[in-house]
Amino acid sequence: MIVLVGLVAPGRVQAQSVPEGAYGVTYRPDNVNYRVRKSDHFSIIYQEGALDMARRTARALERTKPGTDSLVGTVDEQMQMPVVINDFNDRSNGFVQAYPFRQEIEAPSLRSDALVARASSWPALVAPHEQVHAAHAEVDGTVGVGSLLRLFAPDMARGINLLAPRGLVEGVAVYRESRLEPGAGRLNAPLFTMKMKAAMLSDDPWSLTQMLEAPAYTQPFNRFYIGGAHAFEYLAERGDSTSTEFFRTTVRWHNRLPLIGHGVWVGAGTEQWPASLGSEIQSTLRARYRAEMERRAPFTSTTLVAGEKGRNYRRPYWLDDETLVAYVHGYDVRRGFYRIDASTGNRERVRVQTITEDYAYSLSRDTSALYAGRYVQDPLVPRRAGMEVERVSLNDGRSTRLTNGGRAGAPAQGPTGRVYAVANDGPFTRLTAVTDSGKTRPLTSDNARSIRQVAPSPRDSTVAVLVNEDGRQYLARTTAPIEQPATLTPWLALQDAVIYDVSWGPEGRYLLFAADWGGTANVFAYDTENDRVHKMTNVRYGALEPALSPDRSTLAFVKYRHERHDLVRRPFRPDAAPVVPDSVVRRGPVQDDAPSATRKETEASSTVELGAARPYAAWRHLAPRMVYPTLHGEGDDKPLPYLESPDPSGPLGVGVGLGMQGVDPLQRWAYQGTAFWQDGRLWGEVEVESGAVLLRPSLAAYNRPFSALIREGGDRRAVAVEERGGGIGLRLPISLESNVYQSRLQVELDAEVRQTRLYGGAVTEPTSYTTRATLEPRVTYAHRLQQSPRDLVPNTGVVLGLQGEADVWTDGPDASRGLVASADTYLPVLRDTHTGIRLGARALVQNQGSVFSVGTFVPRGHSSVDRLPSGPFLQFEAEVTQPLWYIDDGSTLLPLYAEVLALYGFGETLGSVEGWGWQRARSSVGGGVSLRIRLFSRFRLDLRVGAAYRPEATDVTTVYR
Repeated sequence: MIVLVGLVAPGRVQAQSVPEGAYGVTYRPDNVNYRVRKSDHFSIIYQEGALDMARRTARALERTKPGTDSLVGTVDEQMQMPVVINDFNDRSNGFVQAYPFRQEIEAPSLRSDALVARASSWPALVAPHEQVHAAHAEVDGTVGVGSLLRLFAPDMARGINLLAPRGLVEGVAVYRESRLEPGAGRLNAPLFTMKMKAAMLSDDPWSLTQMLEAPAYTQPFNRFYIGGAHAFEYLAERGDSTSTEFFRTTVRWHNRLPLIGHGVWVGAGTEQWPASLGSEIQSTLRARYRAEMERRAPFTSTTLVAGEKGRNYRRPYWLDDETLVAYVHGYDVRRGFYRIDASTGNRERVRVQTITEDYAYSLSRDTSALYAGRYVQDPLVPRRAGMEVERVSLNDGRSTRLTNGGRAGAPAQGPTGRVYAVANDGPFTRLTAVTDSGKTRPLTSDNARSIRQVAPSPRDSTVAVLVNEDGRQYLARTTAPIEQPATLTPWLALQDAVIYDVSWGPEGRYLLFAADWGGTANVFAYDTENDRVHKMTNVRYGALEPALSPDRSTLAFVKYRHERHDLVRRPFRPDAAPVVPDSVVRRGPVQDDAPSATRKETEASSTVELGAARPYAAWRHLAPRMVYPTLHGEGDDKPLPYLESPDPSGPLGVGVGLGMQGVDPLQRWAYQGTAFWQDGRLWGEVEVESGAVLLRPSLAAYNRPFSALIREGGDRRAVAVEERGGGIGLRLPISLESNVYQSRLQVELDAEVRQTRLYGGAVTEPTSYTTRATLEPRVTYAHRLQQSPRDLVPNTGVVLGLQGEADVWTDGPDASRGLVASADTYLPVLRDTHTGIRLGARALVQNQGSVFSVGTFVPRGHSSVDRLPSGPFLQFEAEVTQPLWYIDDGSTLLPLYAEVLALYGFGETLGSVEGWGWQRARSSVGGGVSLRIRLFSRFRLDLRVGAAYRPEATDVTTVYR
């Protein structure tokens, strides 16, 4: 059972780190309080101040639940699912987690147009999307492994259901979100579908496995969303009718027999072998997309300024007629702002810098600086990142923070020098002004709309504002200086189209923007003098973020191709470009092109009732979530200083018992305990951990046996050992730097009092207890680490570690003390080829030979050395890692995915420095092959095989690390 808990622990949909064991705790800000309201099927746990978001979320969940149940399958006994709403984090997200089972949604909306541009609101789409995951987790196959586990560990059964290829998990949810509101959802979003089209029409179209599995080293990194959604849509809608029965069959069978893998059950659900199915999907979609391209041809010719596979140029601006600035990121380039020569494409770094996902930054009016927003990690709260505005000088690359707690991005400088920005306001955003004190002052009223971008004209006081309202994204205008309450007058829209971005030409005559009129994002120019809109491009997949040169002769923009966003240019000739018909252009108030999605929400609201609010109390939710049988062997405790080693065949025999675990939905408190009968008596251990306070304290108490070997008079004898005691632990992670370079500090302290005695086996009478009080401090400091998407290890930075263990008091036995210090530095000398170079040094000091495990301290090839004497010892090592092949493909039938094949080389030496000599030396030098794989879509393994030459023995041995 304990093995199964570990097997299914990664039970969260969305990227995350999973705590050791089934349940962990989460620290949330001290000043954040939660309240609880219930609807018919959901328990809404929302942060105080986020009631509107809670109501919208509950409404969306209740309104869409019948359709979701029909899609995924109903469950006989559904729990009232907890749904947590946070409003302290600007980095938007939504996820479903099995341990503990809940939905959790950040109130601020994603800044990605592909999901929210046509939706009535962020909760109207994200809540039903996450509810699909929740319904998926609840599927019960009636008989089999999942049903058996559900009897005593429901969360474990849910975790098994979510242990599926991520493309299947997300594909069904994206399919569902795309059927809720007219035109909404990612399958209806051209910025989403263009990546599928480009991939399938490339020289290396995606296989079914690649559609369903998350890529490790290959763009786009949301491939499993894109491929999974399109594959699911194809399977659901092939033939004469729409049916998702294949998905229900697949999930039920996986729930019954999870260890076979999903591929077999996908074949069973579709009645077709995965290989054949993949070929059918690939050939059908390629033919469909080719026909579309032939219909839309001819395409606009462009000149490539800069671009290559795996590199992305975003949001260019002209500095002069020969130079642009753009945000660049990719496989082999550090994220940041770069100057780019418009003729040669050569780039020069301005500043390494992260940015919000909408890339909405702007150029100052005098072209001397950039204004950008980025997420700044809270030093003490891992779950909180605040959006802040910064000014980046183009002269020296220095960054100046303009806000502190502003929760704002997409900044732009107005004609008077005032900086305007877009600030989060629950699931919507408001136009704000940045004040001298570093705060933001709202300029627009609190209503159900979102400001996406603000663009002041270079010619006069006109300010263009990109607005999203009621599932429509259009341009409005106002006049600078903008004062509260600002009036945003609808100005320009295209029929049945989303406008994605906006920028002005150098003299303020032309307003340039990208829009998806016709189903593909292209560049348009609005001539403010003659009131005409010109379509400037017709590209295959997508054209975005146009910029007009100062002499108005050249149009630069971003053009999407498979695995890349290229920076291209072409002559700017609006008179030669087609004029968008007046029947398509919407001037003034926005007209209804489709049924209002918001009206659907409002009409349904009368049928959704939220109960009375009460404060959230963790104790109400701490009933055991798992109760399971346990088996116990001879014990695997590390040997105590006076014991030689554990004995796997000792005198204890088999123990049987019962374990339980629990946690509340906010993960403020978690506990686990076990009671078992072994060797004729009752034993047990219990641990409680809290995330309610900053230091995340844990308390533990135990009374447990294990067997070991002792040496007495030259003989080794098996004995039973009783160990009892208790301890407290403290843990404090601190984020020191959260830009492209990452610096972090982790401080931990464990204090323990334990008593041990020998009581059985070769011991006829129990010995007296010996008592020890022990402190175990651990400190890890990572300084300016940076790792690009295709690096296998960081390409720069230093990691320092310190771990100690000391008996601060004993009642007789010698006190045990030890210390391990480590230093690793990563060198960027071959960063362009993703060659990882690590130099390391470690020191070990201990007053007895068994304080620390030395498995990774001893050089490779010397695995027979299982302990070291008191020392002190020094170890030096160098390791080089070179990727050969980014495979990023695998098998659909078998739960196996290959990520990368690499070579590695190493040199290591270890010696005692006692008495200032180099003694007891152990060294090795060698290399090998590394294959990183993923099993069951979640569990990563680095399979290594190599050879190590040992100078002292003058031989070569096989190594596996």
